[in-house]
Amino acid sequence: MKKILALILFVMTLFGYQFAFSKKERINITREYVASIYSKNQIMVATRLMGFIKKMPIEEGDVVKKGQLLFEVDPADIYSMLTQAQGAVLQAKSAVLMAEMTYADAKRDYERFKNLYENGAVSKRDFQKMTLNMNIRKKQVDMAKGMLKQALAGLNRAKAQLKYAKVTSPINGVVTRKIKKVAEMALPGYPVVILSDLNSIKAKSFVQEEDVDKLKIGMKVKIFVPAIKKTYDAKITTIIPSADPATHSFVVKYTFENTKGLLPGMYAKAKIVIAKKEAILVPFAALTTRSGITGVFVDNNGIAKFVPVTQIAQENSYIAVKGISAGKKVILYPPANLEDGQKL
Repeated sequence: MKKILALILFVMTLFGYQFAFSKKERINITREYVASIYSKNQIMVATRLMGFIKKMPIEEGDVVKKGQLLFEVDPADIYSMLTQAQGAVLQAKSAVLMAEMTYADAKRDYERFKNLYENGAVSKRDFQKMTLNMNIRKKQVDMAKGMLKQALAGLNRAKAQLKYAKVTSPINGVVTRKIKKVAEMALPGYPVVILSDLNSIKAKSFVQEEDVDKLKIGMKVKIFVPAIKKTYDAKITTIIPSADPATHSFVVKYTFENTKGLLPGMYAKAKIVIAKKEAILVPFAALTTRSGITGVFVDNNGIAKFVPVTQIAQENSYIAVKGISAGKKVILYPPANLEDGQKL
């Protein structure tokens, strides 16, 4: 260890120290908040049928397109309903045919009795019976046709139910949750899959109450998403004016200019410029610590003077600090053995 220190001192005597000057500049005061990417439009996809799920070719996190198959319910019960409906239609058609044949016979009898009645060959009562019989048979035809119409409607409903066995995505989105799995029972109206709309991607942060008054609607925001190593331009569009009573934080929402590559649930960091102010900047390379105190070494007429500073913000390779004035000659990369009062 002593040899290393001696070597450092020897190098310093050969090359000397590196210096820079503290300077005053107008800088951005920024705040960085943890943010989460979410979709403001979540859709719970359910089935209209009751049955076991026999197919589900999706996984959580999959990006799906509108019309893509999400899951399929076993339509065995629907096939049974379809068979029954087809049988009802056949019966109704047979009933219509029988009713029309009976009506045709009654109508012929009516025409014959009408001629006989006009010629005085049959009584008025007998003619009225034939008229009544024809009218009854006509109503029976109408009733049979009505039953056929109902049977056809039942068949169409059964066919429509069969169509509902395959459930497709109503939007372009991402699968955020699978509530049911293959071989589990799906019930009408109960969600099986939850989708998030990719066309309504936003971000939100929880901001402490001491910062929320510095934020305004329309402020520009830089949102960095570590998962894809990309920074997005956004702006503040919502500040919910009600704090969480437990954390005393407010929800702030951001709208992106471009959402390509973003998925709900991604972790992000939102950086917002909340103010501009005059500050003293020193190079990051000048910062050091002594006894747990952060500071810089200043060249004070050839003597190293340790000046404690408080960091305010980072501006590229410079640090905005309090505790030092502009124009001070600070030592860059101060060696670990440099002490306050040491001759340079």
